[in-house]
Amino acid sequence: MRIFCTSILSLPTRLVLAFALAAMVASAGSVHAFDPEKTFQENDEPRTILRFGFQALKKGNMEQAIGAFRFGASKNDLASQWKLARMFQTGSGMEKDHLAAYQLYSKIASRYSDSFPRQVDMPYVAHAVVALGRYNLTGIEGTRIKADPWRAEAHFYRAAALYKDRNAQYELGRLYRQGALGVKQPKSAVRWFGLSARKGHRRAQAELGEMLFYGEGVRANPVRGLVFMTKAMAHSARSSAKSIRVMQQKAFAKASAAQRSAANKIIESLNLDKAPDSAEGEVKTTRRTIRSFFIREERLQNGGEIEVARGENGDREDDAELGSGLAAQD
Repeated sequence: MRIFCTSILSLPTRLVLAFALAAMVASAGSVHAFDPEKTFQENDEPRTILRFGFQALKKGNMEQAIGAFRFGASKNDLASQWKLARMFQTGSGMEKDHLAAYQLYSKIASRYSDSFPRQVDMPYVAHAVVALGRYNLTGIEGTRIKADPWRAEAHFYRAAALYKDRNAQYELGRLYRQGALGVKQPKSAVRWFGLSARKGHRRAQAELGEMLFYGEGVRANPVRGLVFMTKAMAHSARSSAKSIRVMQQKAFAKASAAQRSAANKIIESLNLDKAPDSAEGEVKTTRRTIRSFFIREERLQNGGEIEVARGENGDREDDAELGSGLAAQD
């Protein structure tokens, strides 16, 4: 058998071989390319397609996962549209495309512009509306989506007032406290922070505590303010806890000895992870050190992989987990 070395082949021959090899690779890829029309039956329910996508994600098969979510989204399945939007937003398995995410979130929000979402759809719709508000607040560079705080306010208000979403309530509070609409509205900020804080939003608890401590938009209550900030810090994710701790330490440094003592007694009775014990805001461990944890965006529930999203401030995005609709339909 004769063996030919490519080094002795002429340049035209090598080019022909190279093109032939490339064609073979492309052909092989096309044979194995994911085709949803061949994978799913015509009468398959949306949750079947959605579950297939999440199972593909779990196995690390991004092509099948993205293909399934795109197919579900094209059939107007709300959960598939939301998941695809999240992937565009975060760059999970694909390049980030904030405009594409914005368009999908808009489609979800528009579906219920004149009606109230079904219970199983509520988490997806609320999250989509909050995401639109955040995009409108900052704009999307290089696109037609420009910063528009008034439109952002409208989105946040819709999700906060109609859907009782704690993230939207927090965003409204922050919007009013910072004066993003041209004038600061501390009383309104306190109201929305309070509603969000009651639902366990840690950043809202911290900002409400700071406003209580300094008497911003509300009668000053330094002791309660210190407790709120410490409680928020103790139960926040690491990324958010750091900034809350700075806020809390600054307040403790300004507090009187009596105020610090009263706050410490309440904090110790709450069995928090940490309690401050000095004017400088140094923190000691009470029963255990504050947990360092990172919540994975994907976790398995009821046979389907669901996403527990964290907002920019380290809090979980929704009061109800965003995959609950999948289980509720079974």
